[in-house]
Amino acid sequence: MDLKRKLIPVGIALAMVAVLFISWTPNWDSPEWMRSTKPFVSFDFNLDRADSRAAKELVIDIKNRLQVRHEWHVVKEKESQWQVQTTVTEDATHVQLDASVLKEGKPVDHLIVRGEKAVANELADRLVSLLSSRIEKAHKDAD
Repeated sequence: MDLKRKLIPVGIALAMVAVLFISWTPNWDSPEWMRSTKPFVSFDFNLDRADSRAAKELVIDIKNRLQVRHEWHVVKEKESQWQVQTTVTEDATHVQLDASVLKEGKPVDHLIVRGEKAVANELADRLVSLLSSRIEKAHKDAD
């Protein structure tokens, strides 16, 4: 009887550990073994008629902004469900960012953000915000 009283808390603790283990197990159908509803996205950047240092820094700024975001998993293209191909074009006073959004290789959306070179950081922020909202909305609608 005394042994039974001592084992009840141990049994409860083991049951709680089992429930936690089951809730944290991976999604067995997924090759990545991740439980996630976030989209898997890959990014490709091209500098078209934009070989300046400012254009390269703009691409680095966009990549940094994308890494800070947690709305999606950034993966390689072959592992991704969504692909974003961004082209940076510049002339003497303006910068243009063209982003094609593809889902499993099929075009879904095309975004163009254009402005003066002086506000390139704002253009990067605007592009990342647009991409975030469009991909999140389309991904939720697809589920």
